[in-house]
Amino acid sequence: MPAATPRPGRRVRYDPQAPAAAPESLPPARVAYLAPWGLGTAAATVAALAEGLQAQVAERPFRLAGREWPAGTAIFRVAGNPPDLATRLAALARRHGTTFTAADSGFPESGIALGSDRVRRLAPRRVLLAWGEPASSLSAGAVRFVLERRFGQAVSAVRLRALRRADLFRYDVLVLPAGDYAEALTGPDLERLRSWLREGGTLVTLGEASRWAAGEKAGLLAARPELRDGRPEGSEKPPAASAAPAPAPESASAPGAEQPEETPGALLRVELDPEHWLAAGSDGEVQVMVEGRRVFTPLSSDRGRNAGLYAAAERLVAAGLVWPEARQALAGKAYLVEQPVGRGRVIAFAEDPAFRGMAPATELLLLNAVLLGPAF
Repeated sequence: MPAATPRPGRRVRYDPQAPAAAPESLPPARVAYLAPWGLGTAAATVAALAEGLQAQVAERPFRLAGREWPAGTAIFRVAGNPPDLATRLAALARRHGTTFTAADSGFPESGIALGSDRVRRLAPRRVLLAWGEPASSLSAGAVRFVLERRFGQAVSAVRLRALRRADLFRYDVLVLPAGDYAEALTGPDLERLRSWLREGGTLVTLGEASRWAAGEKAGLLAARPELRDGRPEGSEKPPAASAAPAPAPESASAPGAEQPEETPGALLRVELDPEHWLAAGSDGEVQVMVEGRRVFTPLSSDRGRNAGLYAAAERLVAAGLVWPEARQALAGKAYLVEQPVGRGRVIAFAEDPAFRGMAPATELLLLNAVLLGPAF
């Protein structure tokens, strides 16, 4: 099978997920085996966890044995893993096209130590995926394909009517594909979701699902959708300086209250926060597929973190047609945010990172949300 070729959504550590020429085993390690994060390392880590191996991930970069290791480095400690760890990791490296390096010390020349609290333990993730109306079938299918086929991450797909009866506390992650959940998740169902989040659940929302999460009724996300004039949806227009007659009913919808200009489909640049774990495996920039009218205000620092913001207007567009008004509206706005909710978190994508399974860079962001999210 030939090695895969990078597709749109560049600037990711692309470890071809094809058999690689690797040794049958790895050199002995006194402390751990390390691998920089990327598509191959992510898939190998998912498989290792499924086999019962113990894995960790570095929240911050470090320098060890003369080599720089980025944030997101996968760590397999010798202590706590079976005696055949080296052989098993070598097999995973061959299968997924990555490389593990033996480390004989846990004390770096700079950065975090391997035993610090900035190294987080990973575990096999129990992932629930909303399926059927109102979730988009294209979005749900692409998410399932990316997680199960590209990364080997098991997913339990459940229809919304069954989700209302499901025991959310049996799962670590709930993924809501693109769709409007305003009628599907209300009242007791919404409160149950909030309770699960407060107790440590991770909710991942995509595209229109993020708009729903940010709406006033759901109230799960502080990154509000914007109107054409830049005001958040649902906000009141500032009072006029002088009294004026009330508008006639046919003119009640002022241009500023309209939705932002539509983007019919374009690749836009997103600048990632290199210190955020959601950006693990990238070099700080990805190109994302954008279609629609979604514009989100970035989170304030007291509400969460902006892991990815659209680039400045002059360098925003990588390919495709974007109207000037849409370009100005999207520049510097939120693409990927993480907001704590009690012991859990909401991770929201403004667009679908699994769009048609065509962009490895954004697919890795999705896997990071699912696999790494519950660890932080």
